[in-house]
Amino acid sequence: MSVVWQGLFTALSPTSLLMVLVGVFVGIIVGIVPGVGAGVGLTLLLPLIFTMKPVLGLMLLLALWAADGYGASITSILINVPGGAGAVATCFDGYPMAKQGRAGEAIGISMASSMVAGIIGTAALMLVAPPVAKLAVDIGPAEYTILSILGMTLIGGLSSKEPIKGLISAVIGLMTSFIGYDLVTGFVRYNFGTQYLFDGVDLEVALVGFFAIASLVDAGQEGGTVAQLGKATGSVWKGFMEAFRRPVSVIRSSLVGVILGAMPGIGISLASMAAYDVEKRASKHPEEFGNGAVEGVIGPEAANNSCQPAALIPTLTLGIPAGSTSAVFLGALIMYGISPGIGLFQDKSALVWALMWGIMIASIAYVVVGLAFAGFFAKVTLLPIEYLVPITLVTSFIGAYSGANNNYWDIVVALAFGVLGYMMTVLKYPVAPAVLGVVLGPKLEKNYFTALLMSDGSRKIFFESPLAIVLWILLALVLVGPHVTRAIRKRRAVGSAA
Repeated sequence: MSVVWQGLFTALSPTSLLMVLVGVFVGIIVGIVPGVGAGVGLTLLLPLIFTMKPVLGLMLLLALWAADGYGASITSILINVPGGAGAVATCFDGYPMAKQGRAGEAIGISMASSMVAGIIGTAALMLVAPPVAKLAVDIGPAEYTILSILGMTLIGGLSSKEPIKGLISAVIGLMTSFIGYDLVTGFVRYNFGTQYLFDGVDLEVALVGFFAIASLVDAGQEGGTVAQLGKATGSVWKGFMEAFRRPVSVIRSSLVGVILGAMPGIGISLASMAAYDVEKRASKHPEEFGNGAVEGVIGPEAANNSCQPAALIPTLTLGIPAGSTSAVFLGALIMYGISPGIGLFQDKSALVWALMWGIMIASIAYVVVGLAFAGFFAKVTLLPIEYLVPITLVTSFIGAYSGANNNYWDIVVALAFGVLGYMMTVLKYPVAPAVLGVVLGPKLEKNYFTALLMSDGSRKIFFESPLAIVLWILLALVLVGPHVTRAIRKRRAVGSAA
């Protein structure tokens, strides 16, 4: 316990708090800029922290990473442009709330959900790091294949009105993910004869095209302001308290983010979409989702902010990054000469606990910053579209260029996906399943063929481990559960009517 308190005192020192505050400001800005994301923000700061003490430099990076999730929700809510992959699902109900003039309320909901989720995720990191890390290392390619299939079932929840269009959209995303090297044969597929596409399409570039460019062009044609009522009504504080009136949703979505965030290769985008789908399935009024449902903002925001500390569980204990951002953070640890693993918790335990407390402090700090500037952010909805669209388009193209390979072809590809996304919007094809296909396609393909290579081509490997069987049962429950629930509700309705 002395080490725990020592870490807390280190995190509360003036220099540590200053680093957290700077990291929070930079993180919110990085989150707001579409296509950049925490991974790029951490990468840009690596040369700057080299001369700092490890605890200060790493705390700066973690504060940026923690605040990025909240910052990404701001543009999702205000202008339907996700600041990152984890904020995609926030657009589904956050933007409709802004169009209803409730932008401040939506930002408050996001703020409270993010804060609580960050604290829950950090508590999970503090309390259950070793057992969750052990579970993560026991998951093999066969289990990851089933997890990817489980993720694809979310398509039904995201496009329940027109499932055929949702499946077509998912196929578009999967085909996009197959561009580049074939993992089995080594041949290049669907690269249109260009060397640029040898490594496939970067997810951030596809996001900028699908969401940013497509939605901005569509908004530019509508004209007016983002808020249809002409004023950004809705108190930020009211939204902040509204989230606390739904503690079950906040905790449930936070736990989804913790569980999926701790599993390497799952990613923040899948966690936020999974939480959105869970909240929609659990809701007594699922028809409200997509039209400004409060739980539709709570779900993804809680999940993507609890993901960040949970992603550090395998990173710190096993040296296995859970995603691209945690891989950058792992690089920062190595740059400081710090080796992850059991030795890190034994030899540098004070540093580890200082970083854990730093994440929790950052979760509170970006609420303070958010409350101070949320009114300003909400007023963005009152800007005329003809001014807002070109500014955001330029920002999106800058994000596409700087967020992937610093290649001008990134802008061309983002524009191509923008045209595709706009055509899908006009023809009323949901874009979310396409994004899900882009995210899950590489994971599904890689783990499927790796599992087959391990089993000499036998598909029994997908049913051998107890964890695989549990995942298959979970998949069956996800597919059958909604029908069973609907039947039970109908019986209850008939019984009450009788």
